[in-house]
Amino acid sequence: MRIRGLEKNEASWSMRALYFLLRRQFGKVLTPITVWARRPAITVAMTSMMAAVEYSKALDPIVKNLVSIRAAQMVGCPF
Repeated sequence: MRIRGLEKNEASWSMRALYFLLRRQFGKVLTPITVWARRPAITVAMTSMMAAVEYSKALDPIVKNLVSIRAAQMVGCPF
């Protein structure tokens, strides 16, 4: 059984702002975010963690990009 993601009209006001930002950045709202929107506090924590990793200076940006690409390959990400 799969968990159905929330549409914009079903999401809370804070998640609607995130939906807007994602649509502007990627052209669509990514499926994991629509599922995470069921728990806004967890969504905020996950996006904060991802932003911290993205903007961290601990690794060279080239290494971070290579790791991201490899992780996407491992899970079969289409983009």
